[in-house]
Amino acid sequence: MARDVQQQLPLSDDASLQGDLFGGEVAPAPEPEGEGGLDEQTLLADASARPRARRRPSVPKPAEPERGGEPPEPDGDLPRWHHHSLVDPAALTPVLRHYVELKAAHPDRVLLYRLGDFFEFFFEDAILLSRLLELTLTGKDAGKALGRVPMAGIPHHAAERYCADLVRRGLSVALCDQLEATPAKGALLRRGITRVLTPGTVLEEGMLAARRNNWLCAVVLDGDGSHAGRWGLAVADVSTGEFRVTERGGSGSLHQELLQLEPAEVVWPGLGDAPAWCPEGLRLTPLARTPFEATEAAALLRRRFRLASLDGLGLGEAPLALRAAGGLLAYLDTTQPEPEPAPATESAAAIPLERPRLWHAGDQLVLDAQTRRNLELTRTQLGGALQGSLLWALDRTATAMGGRCLRRWIEAPLVDRAAIQERQEAVSELVEQRPLRLGLRRLLRPMGDLERLAGRA
Repeated sequence: MARDVQQQLPLSDDASLQGDLFGGEVAPAPEPEGEGGLDEQTLLADASARPRARRRPSVPKPAEPERGGEPPEPDGDLPRWHHHSLVDPAALTPVLRHYVELKAAHPDRVLLYRLGDFFEFFFEDAILLSRLLELTLTGKDAGKALGRVPMAGIPHHAAERYCADLVRRGLSVALCDQLEATPAKGALLRRGITRVLTPGTVLEEGMLAARRNNWLCAVVLDGDGSHAGRWGLAVADVSTGEFRVTERGGSGSLHQELLQLEPAEVVWPGLGDAPAWCPEGLRLTPLARTPFEATEAAALLRRRFRLASLDGLGLGEAPLALRAAGGLLAYLDTTQPEPEPAPATESAAAIPLERPRLWHAGDQLVLDAQTRRNLELTRTQLGGALQGSLLWALDRTATAMGGRCLRRWIEAPLVDRAAIQERQEAVSELVEQRPLRLGLRRLLRPMGDLERLAGRA
């Protein structure tokens, strides 16, 4: 009986039932033509119309937040005001307005802002440092229109320890300190950037390894700066004042030179991803091209070392090395801001460096990274530790200055026979005259690190 009922249902009822089930209208089936049912053309036309495209609901894009307005709810667990660019400075309290102005001038650096006995940080810096340093993330009232913004802080007397941790992680830190003890009547306490800490420009003893140099390098390449014909390299240790430059050719030799130096930071006039000549793991800081131009670099070198001409430096035949030296000095000046405006001739007194010394490829033996690793000159193959290396076995120096000197000798052996013999004669004299050797050790043992002490002074 059910079969009889099904045969009696008209085709239109079946079509309307499908339309109700699938939420759309279904086109009525074509009437059969003749006794043979559907012809071939009708079947092909019906097949070409399938599958029918399903309508997709349009998803509206989130509206861009207006500056100072209510931002959209951030993804994840980020607070509402999680970045300083989301707020309108005019709606902030005076202290936070000053903070945002300084942060806009130093967007790539972590800004520590002195408030009383603490260094505070806000917005994205507070979120980042609360995770890195395991600090409590709190909030600070930013005004009636904005409410509270993210805040974290550290005691001012512990700033060096925390900054050392941040620098070891490859971050740059800008310190905004108080410039006066008591404010003027009706005015806020004056504050300003007094120190910028980057991996290659630290001077504080607690942030430096005593027995190895902390090199800052500047690189200039001839051409577009991505890969290489000739290149200029400037190398400085701001903690000891050593400053030297060179110019050579070939990206492979530049790569090996940087691997041998293991600099804490490399500056160059470029943007984008790390180029092929930069070894992995090095901190690469891009800068504007202006300080690396020949005219600007020469003027800065003359002003820094109070020279009428650069002929005495021997850089006339190494223009790329001169440009690299100028870019390095300009970067040092940006990391040593003066609290008060100073004349241009006195701005160079922030970090004293020796006059740049030009060195050539044949002065020392260049050992590639694979050779140094296989010979275990300064670190072991297994674990990369100092203990067990050649330097660990030979180092009986009494001062940090001697330890750094011995490391340089091992990493870059001499190739000139006269210089080698002169060094061997000096060592032989100390070996043969035991009283002289012991007397020198008694004098050197209590001596401090004069190179770095003079730099800090």
